[in-house]
Amino acid sequence: MDAKRTLAEQVAETLKRRILSGHYRPGSKLPAEVALAEELRVNRFTVRAAMNQLEQLRLIRRRAGAGTVVLDYSEHAGVDVLEYLVLSEQGVVNTEVLASALEFASIVSGEVAALAAARRSTADLHALDGLLARLRSEPSLSRLFWLDFELNWALATAARNIMPKLLLNSVRELLEKYTHLLETLWVTPGSVSEGYTHVVEAVRAKDAERARALVRWIWTSRHARFIEAIGEAEGPRPKLKP
Repeated sequence: MDAKRTLAEQVAETLKRRILSGHYRPGSKLPAEVALAEELRVNRFTVRAAMNQLEQLRLIRRRAGAGTVVLDYSEHAGVDVLEYLVLSEQGVVNTEVLASALEFASIVSGEVAALAAARRSTADLHALDGLLARLRSEPSLSRLFWLDFELNWALATAARNIMPKLLLNSVRELLEKYTHLLETLWVTPGSVSEGYTHVVEAVRAKDAERARALVRWIWTSRHARFIEAIGEAEGPRPKLKP
């Protein structure tokens, strides 16, 4: 058992993985709390606390007298479950899910950059210029990753739209946990800063179309880097320590 997590969190973790792996199918009923408590060697109150967490994630629905029904995560859950879809309990990367995440990031980030170009202020440009300077001088991939995150945060701020900032907030903890995996998406420090130099120039010029296209290009190159890092689809999928 993980000493850093409560028993309820560990039970919830086990049940989340079972649901998201398809062990418990959508529409099926979970075993009774008593049965789960016996199987997992915890008390019933621990299982109930774990069920509360699953319900908050919208993975299950509990009805008095009807039992606990597994929901279809694709129709009910939020980005909180992404971690469990990308990486299995054995540390195997689901390349399809990660590729989908990169594609979505490309679309959203491009539109955010376009909005930033249309709405940016002088203060926004100062913030972006400062981050560019730090990107150019940073040799560490781990730190570069977070400067990249900060630059995207700055673009979201310049876009004057709360939704991308909320989305970045939602994935921040996940990114912190898997920085070692996501570092493979960055080729060299110089290439990262060079790409964003052109993005910031487009934002400065209020050229929304160019800003959008450049950010989409950056994410497309990251997708290519990801495919290169894990090998062709026919090859073995990488295993990483969760």
